[in-house]
Amino acid sequence: MARRAGARNHDYDEKRRQLASKVLAAVVRHGAAVSLHDLARETETSIPTLKHYFQDRSGALAEGLRSAVGDARPYLDEMADPGRRGLASSLRKVSLDLTGAWTAFGVGKLFGTGLVAGMGDAAIGPGYLDGVLEPTILAMEARLREHARRGEASFGSEDDFAIRAASLAFLSPILLALLHQDGLSGKRCRPLDMERFLGFHVERFVRAYGTAS
Repeated sequence: MARRAGARNHDYDEKRRQLASKVLAAVVRHGAAVSLHDLARETETSIPTLKHYFQDRSGALAEGLRSAVGDARPYLDEMADPGRRGLASSLRKVSLDLTGAWTAFGVGKLFGTGLVAGMGDAAIGPGYLDGVLEPTILAMEARLREHARRGEASFGSEDDFAIRAASLAFLSPILLALLHQDGLSGKRCRPLDMERFLGFHVERFVRAYGTAS
């Protein structure tokens, strides 16, 4: 019996998920300027097939970026859990891990590409938030919330807003410095000693929010 016009294959969702993962890899390789033709070539499919699953280029990039959270889950879980580390040691580890992964594992390309492509795009922007930026912020919130629960840090209030604000306050300078140095080639015009910067940043954050005497 012929399939009804507009009906989906039984494996539609799984095929879409697999394509989104391949789109993500293409985005990391080609950056924000990746075209629908590039995506078709990299995913070894056709433009009509991509349009069938994602409607257009923005839809494909959005789902590609959204799929990043799956591959990043082990790292995000590690980021969310400080283990037995105290506040200063915990924050040093997070900052060094993020900096190390920025170039070694394509994290910087993912953040930079998603930011460039997502600004002003009603589809890509939310995909970037869902798959990359918000999971990172939420993992940091979980880590800080645990330090607050232990009595190692105080954010004035332990409600969700205060923890979220503190998470943004910690991550934003690190992400901006990494984008400046690597994504925008700032290391050529005004190099920044990242190790020294991270030490400075962690020290000031602990001084502001830490409770240890």
